[in-house]
Parts: sequence; C-alpha cells; structure tokens
Amino acid sequence: MSRKKEREYALKGVFQLDFHPEPGDFTESIAYFLEDNELDLTYGKTLIETTEAHLPEIDDILDDYLKSTWKIDRIPKVEKSILRLAICELKYMDEKVPFEVVINEAIELTKKFGDEDGKNYVNGILNKIVKDELNECP
Repeated sequence: MSRKKEREYALKGVFQLDFHPEPGDFTESIAYFLEDNELDLTYGKTLIETTEAHLPEIDDILDDYLKSTWKIDRIPKVEKSILRLAICELKYMDEKVPFEVVINEAIELTKKFGDEDGKNYVNGILNKIVKDELNECP
C-alpha cells in the first residue's frame, strides 16, 4: 500500500483521539479499527501509535504556533488531526521523510478531508514549524 493511502488511514485513526480521552478507550478503538482492515498498514499503524505516544509534546508544539487569540480546541478536528500527524512525522518518526513530502501530503489530506481554506492554514503552520524546529528552509 502506498504511503499516501497509509497516511489517510492514519488520519482516520488519529482523528479518534479527540473522542477517546482515556488511553485505554483509544487503544481499544484503534485495535478494532486496524483489525477490521484487511490492508497492510505498517507505516500507518506506526504513525498512529507514535502520534498517540507523543500527543502532549505535539500539541504543545502546535499550540506554540497558533495565533495568540487561538487555542488548540478552536482548530477544526480534521485539520488538527492532520497537523498532529504531520508534526509527528516531522519530529518523532524513526524513519525520516523529507519535510517537503510531509507538508505536501498534509495539504493533500486537507484538500480531501478538511475545510476549503484549511490547506493555507495547515501549510502556514507546518512551514513555520519546519523553519523554526528543524532549521530547514521551506
């Protein structure tokens, strides 16, 4: 399965985080979600698990890049999930993916699942994170 498709499935998994605040509930939900799927989701499963494991750090990073008048709870859930996945992929995955790919995939996911204006917002935040956190030039 392509990484693009695995990211889509990972998005569906990470999207559930806001609906399962208890770790056990989320773990059970994801286990059911992954078992019910006949596809090989090796990368996607790792992405979901890594995002969950680093969720407080990811949300802190995200919060640092929001405008002062915004709080993380104001971000639409789809865009928040996409940003969480992208930050995880940029900072916490063992297998490094070029930041250009991560940002492009996040924008494509936003176009497909998010709000019409969400892609600009996602792109802007991720570019700032890459520049400041990874010392790269987007």
